[in-house]
Amino acid sequence: MIKTHVIEENGKPFAVIMDYNEYLKYKEIEQDRDDYYSAVETKLKNKKWVTHKDLKNKLGI
Repeated sequence: MIKTHVIEENGKPFAVIMDYNEYLKYKEIEQDRDDYYSAVETKLKNKKWVTHKDLKNKLGI
């Protein structure tokens, strides 16, 4: 495992070097968070909901 390195400029954090697989893990977490908030926003905007069973019946599945 590669350690994470913080690069500083004028004594303040400027950039981070990290393992690529760790980066991918963080990107996945970010996408999951964005999907969650998008679903919450959609649910709040929509007043009419249909059950999964009713939707399947409506679509003839």
